[in-house]
Amino acid sequence: MHDRRLVAGGAAIALGVLAIIALVIMAPRWSVAGLDALAQQKLGRTVSVRGSTHLDFSPLSIRLEDAVLSGPESGDDSFVVARSAVIPVTLGELLGGRADPSIIALSEPEVALLIDERGRANWDFPGFTLGQPMRVTLEQASFRYFDERNSQSMALGHVDGVLDLRTDGGAAFSGTAVINDRLVKIDADLKSLARVNADGSPLELALSSNDGAGNFSGRLSTARVLSLDGPVSLASDTPAAALRLIGLPLPPDAEVTGPLAIDGALDSAGRAYSIRNATFSLGAFRAVGDFAADLRNDVPKLQVSLNADTLWLDGLVPASGAKGSDWGRAKLPFAVLRNIDADLRIQARSLAYANVTADAADISATLKDGKLNAQIQAQRDGSGTLDVSLGLDTGSAPPSVSLNLQAMNSPLQPLLGALTGVRGLTGKGDLTADLSASGTTQEELLGTLKGTAGIGVANGRIAGVDLALLFQAVKQKILEGWPQAPEGTPFDNLNGDATIADGIVTFRDLNLEAPALSIRLEGIVDLLRQGIDVSASATTNGQPLLAVPVIARGLWGSPKIFPDVPDILANPEGGFARLQDLSPLQGN
Repeated sequence: MHDRRLVAGGAAIALGVLAIIALVIMAPRWSVAGLDALAQQKLGRTVSVRGSTHLDFSPLSIRLEDAVLSGPESGDDSFVVARSAVIPVTLGELLGGRADPSIIALSEPEVALLIDERGRANWDFPGFTLGQPMRVTLEQASFRYFDERNSQSMALGHVDGVLDLRTDGGAAFSGTAVINDRLVKIDADLKSLARVNADGSPLELALSSNDGAGNFSGRLSTARVLSLDGPVSLASDTPAAALRLIGLPLPPDAEVTGPLAIDGALDSAGRAYSIRNATFSLGAFRAVGDFAADLRNDVPKLQVSLNADTLWLDGLVPASGAKGSDWGRAKLPFAVLRNIDADLRIQARSLAYANVTADAADISATLKDGKLNAQIQAQRDGSGTLDVSLGLDTGSAPPSVSLNLQAMNSPLQPLLGALTGVRGLTGKGDLTADLSASGTTQEELLGTLKGTAGIGVANGRIAGVDLALLFQAVKQKILEGWPQAPEGTPFDNLNGDATIADGIVTFRDLNLEAPALSIRLEGIVDLLRQGIDVSASATTNGQPLLAVPVIARGLWGSPKIFPDVPDILANPEGGFARLQDLSPLQGN
């Protein structure tokens, strides 16, 4: 009896083992057939498996290698092709010969979102609806979009996350993707997948990365062309990185002073985007207006039209690497201008650069094929005007720059200081310059600078130096540097012209008229080496202050100043003795 029970138990165990073996062998087979039948019933599509099928035990699931969900019609590209599809199952589902695909994990799926020449989208499932919600886990997915009507194409890769498909036809995704080599977190909710290719579906979209964040709330449509329409906001503390993220090809070393924020109404068609009625801020700059970016061609094109309270130009001037008394040797980011075309128009109530301010300003610029042409027109101090034209050709070797400046009836300080570094001259008048240069650094540009300049100032002052006392002082000794005098030198008029070649400014007839004092200057200023070699002759009441001109030679911040007597630097005593032998001087 005992032996018969052992035999019966052994037979039961053997039958159980055979049943499990049968499940392992048979389950993948019926699962494929069941999934295919379910897909045809619910979606009107077929499911096939090009590879092998497996039953995994931890966790219990069916794994299909090279699983395929077909396109709408025979011969169409597949809608989804996955390296593997994993469907969790319970023991009861195995024993019952069925699987529930409401939860599925796809590894390396390739999803093709296609619209044919008749406008039919392969993600449309007319007449079919999900009977229950479906959750799809994506691992390293890739999406490609192509519209045969207009050859629009887009791609998104390295997608990881969870896609939830609802019974009402909506979908939501939460996960990450790699966009332009940057990892971006994505949260999206689409109200109706079917309406995307019809009247459009409401879409909530949030993107965030280390480079910035963006939010969109509006409508997604592919009825005519892939388009977005609705409010959008963009923000970044590193604007250059954020611009690279959206597809603008800025060089790795190009920087833009931030932070950046844009809020407006997005209207896009394919890879052409516009943001209307936008509020815009970049660093201290605030403005409202319109933006457009056309990314369809190899060289993107930007169009910007803004109105601002104050336009701060400092952030637009690239860092040159200048230190102390040295000119900058860092490569200027001219390459940026070869990667983008642009049309820019900014109207501002005021303009500021360094310590320079202006009233109502109009700035326009065009950038095409690496050639920049910019104009600034502004009012200064009521009746004063400022007109600047800037040209830059990055296609020449080396790049070339041109500048035409006309400041008329305008306060010249601090404009003169911002342009030349001369900060001790005040007054109101005219300053003109027509200049050109070539090079890739600030130092090279100064070394090749050429052109003409002119100045005419009335009722001004040379701060820190009393020129009349200077002429008296050099009768007795050689001066080391400019003698300081808090009251400076007031003047009625200062005018003259200069020519510039190879960074050296030459003037031959610069005249200063002060109360009871007239001074005529000639000489050179070496901009690159920051040196001067200037000769000055002064008269008071028609009589010379000194029998010979006075020479200022050396670095412009601290030159040697001495009478123009031969060998006076080598033999000061003999030089001053010869000076006394000259015609009698007033004041001796």
